[in-house]
Amino acid sequence: MILQSLPRLLLVIVSIFIISSCQNEPKSVAEWQHTAIGALDATISRDGRFAMISSVNFGVGFWDLNKNQLLFQWKHDQNPESAIIALNISPDGSRAVTADARTFVIWNTTSGKAYGYWKAPADIRSIALSDKGRYVLLGLGNGLAIHIDMNTGRRLEFTGHRNEAVASVDLSANGRWAFTGGNDYRAVLWNTKTGKPHQLFEHKTRVTKLKLASSGKMAFTSGTKGNATIWNLQTGRPVNQLDLNPREYIISAAAFSHDETMLATGAPGRDVSLWNISTGKKVDQWRARTRQAGKPLGAIIYAVGFSKDDQFVISESSAGFGEKWPINAMP
Repeated sequence: MILQSLPRLLLVIVSIFIISSCQNEPKSVAEWQHTAIGALDATISRDGRFAMISSVNFGVGFWDLNKNQLLFQWKHDQNPESAIIALNISPDGSRAVTADARTFVIWNTTSGKAYGYWKAPADIRSIALSDKGRYVLLGLGNGLAIHIDMNTGRRLEFTGHRNEAVASVDLSANGRWAFTGGNDYRAVLWNTKTGKPHQLFEHKTRVTKLKLASSGKMAFTSGTKGNATIWNLQTGRPVNQLDLNPREYIISAAAFSHDETMLATGAPGRDVSLWNISTGKKVDQWRARTRQAGKPLGAIIYAVGFSKDDQFVISESSAGFGEKWPINAMP
């Protein structure tokens, strides 16, 4: 009788453990539904006040997160059926850019008006803006990264990626420094006035995500199988490598805190993580919500950011929800 009861007893114990684990999972302090079906991409402003989300069925929404208010709904009128697959908000928050496969549009975030439409010479994989939208940086599928002065029309083509797709780009606030990573296993920091590389970081896999710290002193890169590293941009040497587990091999979003002591990352497995930069250790982790009905049941974290006071991490996911996570004192 005792032996026959063991499987049932084991099932009860496992069930209790699962229920207890779900109940103990940290919860967000705020949650916003930003799309009705799902999202294709998202970005969060540097001060954590605004988010921009490309929806599956309704263009791009520009949201005030403090008020949970939709400020603008944008579409590419010249090709309204094209999916908008790349987004960015300028560091000063005054401009936003949306991109479909071949076209990008710069928007005024106060008036909501578009400044114009521009064509790219190849498929756009990633895009970044400087303050006031003065400069645009494109990462293209043909291996080029193009820096454009929107005031003068000057275009600088960077050819340092061995004809492999440029998957991720970032741009300094003043537009002087470009950071680009691609399928050629390298990330390059280069001067947009001269086109000359300043730092070259070789990886063991394709570079899929990178981010510049606003001070210009550090940067983050990650690849398809880990290699998630915080770099000192002055020396070119690693500050730390993130202590990842296998399910976190791919990083889909990253942001530095304002005081540059923390790094937030997002992953396709709906994990939002907080890291101590000085140690490379994880200090907190949260699980973004998924949609209650329909498929897929998971969620890709498209964007992470910090509140202005560095007290909260903000995330946006493919499930169409934004969430706000409280930061406990770092050990």
